[in-house]
Amino acid sequence: MQQTPLKILMVEDSSMDAELTLMRLERSGLNVQHRLVFDHWGVEHALREAHYDLILCDCVLPGSSGTEVLAIAQRLAPAVPFIFLSGIYGEEHAVEMIRLGATDYVLKKNLPLLPKAVRRALTEVQERQRRRRAEEALADVEARARIAIDAAGMGTWDLRPQEGLLLWDDRCKTLFGLPTSTEMSLDVFYAGIYPDDLPLVREAVEHAMRPESGGHYRVEFRIAQPNGLEPRWLLSSGQCQFVNDQCVRFSGVLQDIHTQRLATQALRQLNEMLGERVERRTRERDRAWELSQDLLAVLNKDLTPVALNPAWEASLGFSRERLSQSSLLHLLPEHDQELLLTELAALAHGRTSARFVGRIQHAGGQQRWLSWVVVPEDTLLYVVARDITSEREAALGLAEANTRLREQINERERIEAALQQMQRLEAVGQLTAGVAHDFNNLLTVILTGASFLERDLAKANLDKARTRLTHIREAGERGAKLTSQLLAFSRRQRLDPVPLNLNRTLAGLEELLSRTLGGNISVRLDLDPALWQALTDPTQTEMIILNLAINARDAMPDGGQLTLTTHNTCIDTRPQRPEDPEPGEYVMLSIRDTGCGMSEDVLAKVFEPFFTTKDIGKGSGLGLAQVFGFAKQSGGGVRIDTVPGRGTQVAVYLPAVKEQAMSEPAVPLLRQPVSDSGRNRTVLLVDDDHLVRDMLGDVLRQYGYQVRQAHSGEQALVLLDGEIDLLLTDFAMPEFNGAQLALAARDRYPHLPVVFLTGYAELQGLELPRSVVIQKPVQADELARVLNEMLGIAG
Repeated sequence: MQQTPLKILMVEDSSMDAELTLMRLERSGLNVQHRLVFDHWGVEHALREAHYDLILCDCVLPGSSGTEVLAIAQRLAPAVPFIFLSGIYGEEHAVEMIRLGATDYVLKKNLPLLPKAVRRALTEVQERQRRRRAEEALADVEARARIAIDAAGMGTWDLRPQEGLLLWDDRCKTLFGLPTSTEMSLDVFYAGIYPDDLPLVREAVEHAMRPESGGHYRVEFRIAQPNGLEPRWLLSSGQCQFVNDQCVRFSGVLQDIHTQRLATQALRQLNEMLGERVERRTRERDRAWELSQDLLAVLNKDLTPVALNPAWEASLGFSRERLSQSSLLHLLPEHDQELLLTELAALAHGRTSARFVGRIQHAGGQQRWLSWVVVPEDTLLYVVARDITSEREAALGLAEANTRLREQINERERIEAALQQMQRLEAVGQLTAGVAHDFNNLLTVILTGASFLERDLAKANLDKARTRLTHIREAGERGAKLTSQLLAFSRRQRLDPVPLNLNRTLAGLEELLSRTLGGNISVRLDLDPALWQALTDPTQTEMIILNLAINARDAMPDGGQLTLTTHNTCIDTRPQRPEDPEPGEYVMLSIRDTGCGMSEDVLAKVFEPFFTTKDIGKGSGLGLAQVFGFAKQSGGGVRIDTVPGRGTQVAVYLPAVKEQAMSEPAVPLLRQPVSDSGRNRTVLLVDDDHLVRDMLGDVLRQYGYQVRQAHSGEQALVLLDGEIDLLLTDFAMPEFNGAQLALAARDRYPHLPVVFLTGYAELQGLELPRSVVIQKPVQADELARVLNEMLGIAG
């Protein structure tokens, strides 16, 4: 049954005729949906607005005609069937309308024939549509085939055997090496084929043209090339069509396969070469398997052998046949079995290999050490094992040798430590002897002078008494200087480093040096104008320069030249000797003489305390030791270059300060007279040595101070009250030292001035505001001046 309504455009001026026509169609079973128009203008308008399946048109229309309607329909809807309905015209008119393009012509008196005509018209339209779609599909297929043929670079050919006609397109002729104007025939085709391939091509063509072959044709052949070039490979393929077992058409394509043929040939050669390589590698692998010193094996999961190489027999003494009869696990000690199984179990958790070192039983009863590497692959284990028994024995021997060597090293270190201790004791003995010698000389002067002083005072011989006192004072000053030199050597002297311009220092000392060294020694300065400042103690630096200049003078008894040089330097190597400076930036001060120089033996001992090459009484042996201690305490170092008979250069390295001084040194305040500076002032004096305490008390009272004396820090705190104007304390005292006392006093009186007295400069990092440190021994005037300044600041 018809599902979709048949859309009809009816052109009829009579509504009654139109109604009768539609009734006839519906009675015949057609489902009709119509639109009624009356003239050709209505037809044009309707066709522009919608699509129709059928047009029914009366031949006679008022103000119009069926012919005009047909023309409009052919222009706007040429595929829609067009049927004329006529009530007056006959056969001749019908023929004319059919000739003009109408699908059918039905007289209104034969209206029952209309449904059949409508169905016939619709069937013809559908058939035309199917044919058109088939033609379009065929054209599309042909177009696609042509595109594919063009893309593949193929040529097409067509043979009509019954007509003796062979057609080749231009590409086919070009591939065959022929001009495009060539008239083709089978003879021309055969003539162009390489002679060796001609029988094969003839056989292929004749076989394809026999009915029993199925008509399939495919042959590869070569064509001759001009100028002796290599023949070129072509592929021809096609299909025969038969009628009554006779080939009526034979068509196909021709394509160039020369490049593919060469590639195939190269691939074949490559495969052959790879096959040879695989075969050779297989032989090499088999040879490596047979000759390898490593134990190679393929094992099942339970460690039963699948394959073993001969190295197993050589290492374990068992035949491979016997080893293959059971699991290798049985040859391992029980403890090693557990370790190996643990390693193998880890392979199930994603590890790619297992490593194991353990023992295995030898046929002779002893145990060998094997290092295993196991790699799983499917259900098998691939094993590479190495006999490391000799390495293990060598390692044990090496460990024993290392143990003996460590014992020897420890013994040597013990002996070296004992030797160093002996050398230190020797140095301490030399130092003690030198100190004792010099201090015994000083004490002899002091004690003998004091004895004679007592006798001179009893005889009222004041002139001799004054001379004795002068000798005693000079001996004390020499002792103080010796103490200072010892502190410098031990690096415990108190230094006040400041940025110092060594060029100015040397320029200020030039005249003094010239006068001190004598007229037979010329002094020359070689100063770097771009010299950095040195961070050093100015007073100690001048003393070092003077000491080195005097040493240089003593090395030039017949005169010579003394050159003092300054320049900037950067040290980038680690120190090789104790006196060498650490890496860094330094200001170098060098003093070079043209004297006798030193030998290697003397140079090795120059920094030892009390070592001297001078005659007895002409040198203490502390000069260069003091230079060494000062330079190291300042953060630098010393280097000596000397050549016997040509002279010596001593270079002192002091830390550099690149920044320029921001201001000139402050002008010191005018000192006030100190004769009665202590009037109405009270000083708390603390010292555990009663002789020093009593002497200092007398000195302070001489300058008008009120003095409270304490022999310890605890007693000083008892005596400390609001009347005390200044605390003067020794630093080194038992139990409660000067620093602890000062801090305790400041807790009670935060603004109390503090002056420390010390025999050496080790203050244990004490940084106490409004305090000052005085080095023992101290002159009375110097002590009074310092107290006066401290009290002036506090006031």
